[in-house]
Amino acid sequence: MSRAPLSSPFVAVASLLLLAACSGDAVAPGGGEATLLIRADVSGTSVATVVVDVSAPDLPTTVVFNVPVAAGVASGALTIPAGSDRTIVMRAFDAGGVQTHTGSVTLNVQAGTNPTIVLVLTPLTGNVPIHVTLGSFAVTLSPPAPTLAVGQTVPLNVSITDWNGNPVTVWNGNPVTNATVSWATDHPGIASVDGSGLVTAQGAGSTKIAATFQGAVGTAAVTVTP
Repeated sequence: MSRAPLSSPFVAVASLLLLAACSGDAVAPGGGEATLLIRADVSGTSVATVVVDVSAPDLPTTVVFNVPVAAGVASGALTIPAGSDRTIVMRAFDAGGVQTHTGSVTLNVQAGTNPTIVLVLTPLTGNVPIHVTLGSFAVTLSPPAPTLAVGQTVPLNVSITDWNGNPVTVWNGNPVTNATVSWATDHPGIASVDGSGLVTAQGAGSTKIAATFQGAVGTAAVTVTP
């Protein structure tokens, strides 16, 4: 990456996470750098790229990032100076360079681990809102796009890495396993998932399975054939 969202319940979660992230003690400027992992599911929209601007009273210039989109997901890492009152503005554009979404948040950023927040990008046209996560953890599921027949099952394995790309195997003194994350299905009539990540095909169609760890979300696209 060069410098230069699932349903309405997630909006409520976003509000709570933003309140938690923007409260607390201020972070002194000049505290080093922080890397925030960014992820946004833009499938179902016309978004081809996401532009991120980071500004603050103590930053002489605005820091700009371009976040690429691949397979319907915008993802990357933002390395920014740690400190208070970092205003992050996100703008989404389609392949023709027309802006489709916008959103912003002001928060304190510290070097090291930061809490995950969810920022909702509001559509400017007929698109749906986009839910963007910003935080210190990345969640990846494998296989990322399993295909099952009705009645078949597949276990999804979860990989959690920190802002340095290192695997997270212990959190708060406890081992991190599939059961550590929260699992959910976007359509239980197509595929269900249990607390260990075991997916069961229920009916023909396509849906998404989501795993959430400390506010960071990873998804797998499940296709069920008759």
